[in-house]
Formats: sequence, C-alpha cells, structure tokens
Amino acid sequence: MSQKIPPKVQQYLKQLDDLQKSYAAVISQKQSIEAQLNEIKNALEELGKATEGTDVFKIAGSILVRVDKDSVTKELEESKELFETRLKVLENQEKRLVEEMRKINNEISRAMGEAKLSS
Repeated sequence: MSQKIPPKVQQYLKQLDDLQKSYAAVISQKQSIEAQLNEIKNALEELGKATEGTDVFKIAGSILVRVDKDSVTKELEESKELFETRLKVLENQEKRLVEEMRKINNEISRAMGEAKLSS
C-alpha cells in the first residue's frame, strides 16, 4: 500500500529544495570570494616584502603596466575590505539558510508524523 505525500509536506519539500539551491549558490559565491580574497592578501604580502624602488606592475587586460607601489597597495586594501564585507554578508546568508532548512526539516518530520498518526 503506497501512501500519498500530504500537500502540506509537498509544499515543505518544495521550499526545502528552493532553499538548498539558494544555499548551493551562496556557497559557490563564498568560495569565489574567499579565493579572490586570498589572492589579494598574497599580493599585499608580496608588496610588503618589496623594497623601495622595486618596480611594481599591474595587469591591465593583456599587458603589464608599471604602477606606483603606494597606489596599488591602497587599491588592494580597498578591494580587501570590500571582499571581506561581501564574505560576511554571504556567511550571514549561509547561516540564515541553514536555520531555515533546519526549521523546514523539523516541519516535514512533524507533518509526516501527524500523517502517520491519522492513517
């Protein structure tokens, strides 16, 4: 004998599926931001090691351009702050999605338990 999934549970399952897709997107964005942030930190570390008078270059399209060390350091610091802020936003979204998925899982379990009791 096959049991039909109650409409309420079907709705919860749809919500859970949507949340899981959103969660996967957030994780993907978070990993990308973390990789970019690591690149920026590595560049800043190397700039910190560079002595005065060392030529510093920046990629501009398909060419390298000589740049002032202080200006590129300032630009990288600003980018670092921006990526750290984005990362915090994504971490908050991740926590919120995990909590919502937990709540819906609990609702699904509760609704399935009620459905078994009524059958």
